[in-house]
Amino acid sequence: MKGRELSPLILVVDDDRTIVSTVEGFLRRAGFRTDSACDVRGSLEVIQARRPDLILVDVNLPDGSGFDVCRTLSNEACAFTAPVLFISANDDTSTKVEGFEVGGVDYITKPIAGAEVVARVRTHLRLKRAYDRLAELQAERLQKLASAQRNLMPSPRDLPEARFQVSVCQVLKAGGDFYDVIPAGENAVDYLVADASGHDLAASLWTASLKALAAEYASPLNLPVEIVRAINSSLCHILPRGAFFTLVYARINRQTGRVSLVNAGHPPAVVSRRAPGEPTILRQEGDVVGAFDDAVFGVAELILQPGDRLLLYTDGLIEGGGTYEEGLARLVRACVSRQNLPLQDAVPAIVDEVQVSPSPADDTLLMGVER
Repeated sequence: MKGRELSPLILVVDDDRTIVSTVEGFLRRAGFRTDSACDVRGSLEVIQARRPDLILVDVNLPDGSGFDVCRTLSNEACAFTAPVLFISANDDTSTKVEGFEVGGVDYITKPIAGAEVVARVRTHLRLKRAYDRLAELQAERLQKLASAQRNLMPSPRDLPEARFQVSVCQVLKAGGDFYDVIPAGENAVDYLVADASGHDLAASLWTASLKALAAEYASPLNLPVEIVRAINSSLCHILPRGAFFTLVYARINRQTGRVSLVNAGHPPAVVSRRAPGEPTILRQEGDVVGAFDDAVFGVAELILQPGDRLLLYTDGLIEGGGTYEEGLARLVRACVSRQNLPLQDAVPAIVDEVQVSPSPADDTLLMGVER
């Protein structure tokens, strides 16, 4: 049998014990649980220990103010979100405004009327419950979107012959960083890494279009540059104004090691050689896709020897600290220091070494491909 849900817990903070007793009486008769404190320090201790559902706090307290309580809660790393209602005998407009500015949701003036307190408490608890439910629904939708986007991107386990590993971190669980790996005939595999303009969830929706277009055009009958041109032509007709992708597209002949590389406004690919020596930064000029009908793309050809690695990534990987070139230099150093690791270990290790911030502001993606 399912247990009954506890009634909401209301914390009453006031140094006047008569007021505390009176307000607690109103609330308990209305069916709420209560706790109390007489100062800032005591209120924070109760909040930490019991996590009340709503807080009624006097503006003037012996060791500070109710505003101090609210400021402390707003700065908490645990993001405590219970509504805070201020109580005060001061009906001054500037004081009320300050209360709202520090995060309070309501302001009750003394003398206190029991029916008013109970009505306001119920209203804000209902609002909080509605907001929490909305946040849950948004989280569920976001999780579904993230799951759908992950399903668009193949796992290395699905294509062992492609010999690739990838690390993806989306700031909003779903985002504009995207990759695909597509068999393109005997001994040939196509690798795509792309980054949609913008850092919101809308960017993630366009990755499905890019996936469909890449699958449509990727064929041994089409050269990589022809595939990128065809993708660009289609995206120019469907993307909204101001939206575009940067991308890098590589076709690798797994037998001969020949690579055809096309760059569309994307950060340069890096080749890390098995033989001793500095990695090669493959700088290419190219327009983005989806913005210009007459876009021109950078094209390069190279040979990978057995054990060489091609690294494709998005700009979030190298732009987390310092300049763009400093980030690129960190990536090159990380490739050298991790060259002897197996690819499945090297890719996440490189990401850890390159990223400066533990909480990047942009999506990051790194794909490593080994000949």
